[in-house]
Amino acid sequence: MLLSPERPLAPQSDQSWLDADLLRVAREIYHAYLRVHVRQMRRPSGVVIHPKTYRGLLVFSSRPILLPQERFIPIDYIDSELS
Repeated sequence: MLLSPERPLAPQSDQSWLDADLLRVAREIYHAYLRVHVRQMRRPSGVVIHPKTYRGLLVFSSRPILLPQERFIPIDYIDSELS
């Protein structure tokens, strides 16, 4: 798949592409994971979210494969918002 300038990959240093609602949902998903897996927690690489339905999943691979509509929010973005 080729990337066009209109649809670049999410930049790692710039959060301007990230919708506040998507970040809030990603935090909620991550918090739920932390509550359930207190003792045996594996650090996820991020959360994949569909921007219209807000359905999301934790991802543990370093290079997730996304559907065209999905957005990947790296765990560093979620952690930086929590601290």
